[in-house]
Amino acid sequence: MTGKMMLVACAAALGLTTPAAAQRTAAPATASAMAHPDVVTVRNITRVELTPGLPIVDDSGTLIGTVERRAGNTIVISDGKTRYKVPITQLYAFRRGAADQFASRLPKAVLEPVP
Repeated sequence: MTGKMMLVACAAALGLTTPAAAQRTAAPATASAMAHPDVVTVRNITRVELTPGLPIVDDSGTLIGTVERRAGNTIVISDGKTRYKVPITQLYAFRRGAADQFASRLPKAVLEPVP
């Protein structure tokens, strides 16, 4: 046997598959399943997305405030009366329906006001 045939025979004996074969066995997500109203797509966000005026909600969907500005790795959120600093790592985006919403993992009750 040549070296190439031996490699193929060893791979077959070990049960290794090619990436194309592995993809054929995976069940794809259907569009109707992803469109279900209970499906929420969550993703991390970038600093660039955090523009002034962007509403930030908590996990329950209650408005915390709007982005006033970015300050390094944090953002300043204002509710009109009080300003809060929130680390960007504590923010995420989720899609419900056709629109992205931006949320804080920290509820407003635990945020400390900025002096």
